[in-house]
Amino acid sequence: HDAGLAAAELALAVEMHVLESGSIDTVGTVGILELHPGAINSIPSKSHLEIDTRDIDENRRNNVIEKIHRSALAIAQKRSIKVSEFKIINQDPPAPSDESIIKAMEAASQELNLAYKLMISRAYHDSLFMARISPMGMIFIPCYKGYSHRPEEFASNEDIANGVKVLALTLSKLSLC
Repeated sequence: HDAGLAAAELALAVEMHVLESGSIDTVGTVGILELHPGAINSIPSKSHLEIDTRDIDENRRNNVIEKIHRSALAIAQKRSIKVSEFKIINQDPPAPSDESIIKAMEAASQELNLAYKLMISRAYHDSLFMARISPMGMIFIPCYKGYSHRPEEFASNEDIANGVKVLALTLSKLSLC
């Protein structure tokens, strides 16, 4: 009846189902895992997990979520515990960047003689909501070790300035369309 071990097993199931999708675009993580009572000498009677699953393919993401749900129920049954809630907080559709904006960003980067690469962002950005009302694209600049949204995140002044130049030139190109 160890809710902590059940939570650990479910966290591993998240990883397994993400990898089973066969796509590098499917990602999932257990960002929050809380155990009750939270004492070193007590078997956890309750656990709370928050799982984030994303993909650029909505159906594939939804299939992974369904597999995670089935795993949660199977683990609970096997370990004689209860799943008190399995709630989906957000299930927004992916928001692809607009092709005309991508082309303008590429042209701006080339004109400025800056190296670039096309990337897919699976992050939960404002772009998801902007794409509902307007064409959208995002410019990313190099950061130390590729870190983002972490205390170690760092970008040089030169990379920040280059990002601003790409943005300004992109907007200029789009204003002519």
